[in-house]
Amino acid sequence: MLPPEEPPRYLDAILGLTGFAAGAVDIISFARLGGVFASAMTGNLAFLGLYLARFSFASAIGSAIALLGFIAGAATGHLLTRGKPRPASLQILLGAEVLLLALLVLLWLPGHHPNGSAAADALIIFLALAMGFQSILGKKINLSNIPTIVFTSTLTNLVIGIAETIVNRKAELPEDTKRQLGSFLLYFAGALCAGFLVFFDLMFVVALPLLAVGAALVIQLKHRRE
Repeated sequence: MLPPEEPPRYLDAILGLTGFAAGAVDIISFARLGGVFASAMTGNLAFLGLYLARFSFASAIGSAIALLGFIAGAATGHLLTRGKPRPASLQILLGAEVLLLALLVLLWLPGHHPNGSAAADALIIFLALAMGFQSILGKKINLSNIPTIVFTSTLTNLVIGIAETIVNRKAELPEDTKRQLGSFLLYFAGALCAGFLVFFDLMFVVALPLLAVGAALVIQLKHRRE
């Protein structure tokens, strides 16, 4: 019996870059767009309940918009790539995400977008749509159960892998666990970098996800035949 074929190494780079982008997106949306999450829908749903309970309707509307935008992005991403081979699917999904994030940057730059404003809601839609596309990207890459957008399940699998390594007294972590650890840390790195930029009130923060996903698209185009 032949050993399973090793996945192309460039897919790890795409996983890492999109994980980094998701971390940055969650900080941008939470810190600058009224306390919503554009990629972590579990947390976003919890905040929606909290905002409704507190009658904070502007924030509740933002959370609802993020949820609906994410659903729309995921549904559209699935339908656009349904039945297509992985290289074509990744190119479509990354291309759509880059377009949405570029539109986000253009909409962000002109001026002020307070919580509850039409401008803020439009920004939430673009971010959530992009993360919806990215959720399908993780499914298409299909490596080590890494979704590229929310990392609770990744953390669970990571803990299991480390625990098994310790119990079995192995000297090295399994490949899946290494990949999960890398993606988890890169999500944190994206959040940390965006957090610093938000803290110092640097407008460049909005370009951070675009640069990461743009780099992932360049890598995919370079390897599109693999």
